[in-house]
Amino acid sequence: MKDLKTALEDRKKVKDKKPNFLKQDAQKKSSLYSDWRRPRGRHSKMRLRKKGRRKRPSMGYSSPQLVRGLNPDGVKEKLVYNLEDLSSVGKNEGVIISGNIGLRKKIEMLKKIQELKLTLLNLKDINAFIKQTEESFLAKKQESKKKEEEKKQAKEEAVKKAEEKKKEEEKKTEDQKKVEEEEKAKEDARKKAMQQPV
Repeated sequence: MKDLKTALEDRKKVKDKKPNFLKQDAQKKSSLYSDWRRPRGRHSKMRLRKKGRRKRPSMGYSSPQLVRGLNPDGVKEKLVYNLEDLSSVGKNEGVIISGNIGLRKKIEMLKKIQELKLTLLNLKDINAFIKQTEESFLAKKQESKKKEEEKKQAKEEAVKKAEEKKKEEEKKTEDQKKVEEEEKAKEDARKKAMQQPV
């Protein structure tokens, strides 16, 4: 019976020799390069496995059964989305945290992984990552506080300006009233002077 290390080495050799399996006539159209499709044509030389044609997938290219589905380190990968998924991870399984998880949830999961002493495959240094993210959170909080303070100051300044403007307008109206009263008094005096007999 093969041990895990030799099986992994054998798989590496097989995979190095494995060609890129492309569908028939993939070289004729760029849109056909995407993935493998089995040739179905009646006269297809590729279907008949003629010499000089493209290679087709077969059992000879498969990896040893012992290491099938394992990563290069010989660990089975398990994709995790939440804290509940971590409880179902086995001893010889490696954890991969999903990429579409938010930072806060990710930090909680990383702390739980450290607590359970699980192997994490898609992050090298957990402590450094947690420290860096917490620092960025603090920086964001400080920035948001600063912005709020600036908004408050701007609001207060706007209120002050509005009050000053109101006072100026009131003063202007008072000055205008005084000017109008003076003009009215002058007009009345002129009318009285006109009415007096000479």
